[in-house]
Amino acid sequence: MGMVEMVKVTYAPYKEIVLHEIIEQESQVLFEDMVRQALASPVHAEPTVNWVDGVAFVVAAMPPTEDIVKEGLEGRLHYASVMFARIPFQSQVPVRIGNQNYSARLRKADSNRHLAAVAKFLKDFKGE
Repeated sequence: MGMVEMVKVTYAPYKEIVLHEIIEQESQVLFEDMVRQALASPVHAEPTVNWVDGVAFVVAAMPPTEDIVKEGLEGRLHYASVMFARIPFQSQVPVRIGNQNYSARLRKADSNRHLAAVAKFLKDFKGE
């Protein structure tokens, strides 16, 4: 066996996250929307919503156009929209649609520095 040449590994986290639309909702509305989206999808998985420090939120990515990919490589991450609600943590949120019971799951996302930064921004967000 010959020597394995070590490869250089570089970590280049995003320097900026750009939120193009911010929608604050009542928590029940946010979770109903998430459940409705999940029910419309062919795979009926329980929807999962990010949660950090009192803020539950869902981000929608921009389509990966050439410009968006170039921006990402330059350190700017773009989200088309973020929907959020202020809510204390609970692992599951019950949702009733019509006469059916569903649930959505909250996932603590504070270990993801990008999501934690988005949540911190949203926590102080006052709207237009």
